[in-house]
Amino acid sequence: MKESQIKERIGQGWIRAIITFEVVGKPAEHVAKALGEFIDNIKKDERVIVLQEEREDPLQHEDGMFSTFSEMECLVKDLETFTWLCINFSPASIEILEPEDMEMESRDVTNWLNDMLSKVHEIGANYRTVKALNDHLTIALNELIRNAIILSLRQGAKDADALAEDTGIHIDQIQPFLKHMIEKGRITQEGKQYALGRGVTYDDSTIKAVAKKETKKGKK
Repeated sequence: MKESQIKERIGQGWIRAIITFEVVGKPAEHVAKALGEFIDNIKKDERVIVLQEEREDPLQHEDGMFSTFSEMECLVKDLETFTWLCINFSPASIEILEPEDMEMESRDVTNWLNDMLSKVHEIGANYRTVKALNDHLTIALNELIRNAIILSLRQGAKDADALAEDTGIHIDQIQPFLKHMIEKGRITQEGKQYALGRGVTYDDSTIKAVAKKETKKGKK
């Protein structure tokens, strides 16, 4: 696009900006592909015109992850579209080049803020839903681990290494469960040996309750 055409668009209310997007992950091929698909989705929107684009090859970090980024000079139709772009595509950074001064009517500001608030509320609702599900799954998983320990100890007293081998849980991760179960009286400890507490049985009531609740959700 010629500079004169760019100026004409800016005169119509378009915004000229440099927008940087970054993708982190592994392997390197996946990171590069993900960024490409990401940028292609943006280019499909008629409200965004890409003037220039530069992409870097994936760079490996000390933790084994790869990162790559793309820097694009774009024309964005208006502030509403810019807000949509930022919320839905989460750029790493933005720099508005033109216009240097922006005038907005109160109606436009109201619409812009309401759009932003709507998205914030949507994100909040999704977060609460995911957190509730995660809490249920955590409860069920913890009960599964405790029951696995109980089932193992029904065969007789064992040390932590044997319990870790029976349950498939790393010894460092099983220790907090053993400590908690001792405090609750579900198991006892003598030296390095763990045994079932009196009257302790396998309990799957929590797991069944969570499964029943999730089944009901799926039918809605």
